[in-house]
Amino acid sequence: MRRMKSFMALLLPIALAALFPARPILAGQESSIDIYRKIKPPEQYGSVVMNKGISGEKGLRPVVFPHWPHRVGYSCKACHTDLGFKLRANTTEIKQSDIEAGRYCGRCHDGKTAFGANECERCHSYGLPTPTDKKMEALLKGLPKDDFGNRVDWALALKEGKISPVASLDGNGKLKALDSDIVMPATRYSPHPPDVMFPHGAHTAQMACDTCHPSIFKDEKGGNPDMNMMKIISGQYCGVCHGRVAFPLEDCFRCHSQPQKNEPAKKGKETGPKK
Repeated sequence: MRRMKSFMALLLPIALAALFPARPILAGQESSIDIYRKIKPPEQYGSVVMNKGISGEKGLRPVVFPHWPHRVGYSCKACHTDLGFKLRANTTEIKQSDIEAGRYCGRCHDGKTAFGANECERCHSYGLPTPTDKKMEALLKGLPKDDFGNRVDWALALKEGKISPVASLDGNGKLKALDSDIVMPATRYSPHPPDVMFPHGAHTAQMACDTCHPSIFKDEKGGNPDMNMMKIISGQYCGVCHGRVAFPLEDCFRCHSQPQKNEPAKKGKETGPKK
């Protein structure tokens, strides 16, 4: 299985490069396809370049937000629901005045809970080495290993109690995992991969229901008929998070995990060995 995972990790970027030729892009404006052309080192995987509203400012570098040092201590809900950060990068208008007033990043980055907003290059660090690059190995030591992304199995780390991210920034409340697995058939084309098993539990242990419903997924059976792998790769549906922050799409069998069913032989064709 490990060998198969490694093979798929190499195959997906090659296939995408063939389908989508390279093109020049501006800093902070990587498309979904650009992301898959290169496999990022573990310390960079999950880092989001935030360039909205500052791309024209002279001498001001884009912000690089590293997810991994934050997700050790905070649930996805704490920032993406309580603080109002939209899941898609560069879709939330964040101003320095907001931060200084204690909104968005300023809720923690006040010089007490975390470093202050006056340490400009700690965030406006695109193209610069940052302190978090050096601390990753020490901070993530002892967490369950994975073959992709940050090389950390975050869902397992949470399940085993190796990390205890808070549900809200004030420390109150608790997220209750929804025990509901949904099997999604992957039989539109033939041959096809195994069916997908979507675990609500692993997601609701970190996020509120309205993080995904209804803005990303309509919460009704058959409500997302247009969902397919190419749309996921392009950053829609599961691809809003997976491939950017959550484990990447090269880990095919993490989702396509159901036992493969033997398809019935087609009539009129010989299926056994020739005599």
